[in-house]
Amino acid sequence: MTPELEIDAEAVRRWAAALQNAGGRLHAGPMPPVPGPHWSSTDAGTAAAAAARRVLMALTDDIIATGRAVVTTVDDYETTDDRAAARLRRIK
Repeated sequence: MTPELEIDAEAVRRWAAALQNAGGRLHAGPMPPVPGPHWSSTDAGTAAAAAARRVLMALTDDIIATGRAVVTTVDDYETTDDRAAARLRRIK
């Protein structure tokens, strides 16, 4: 394989694992409640915090899915690389 097409598969896997771990930490840490009496604007703040949490969780799910997709892509890359190398060996 030419150097332009080579990747460090293990380094990419480590990066993807770190990405998934970061997403997992975001899922694990709940947002703190908005302090204040419920008769004030706190109710609006609590609703806004809940909405922000939903958006954050959706983004976190996307981050985790991206990490998984990267691992799948690296696996596919290595499989394709192995098949190509096997074919080239048969030609010789």
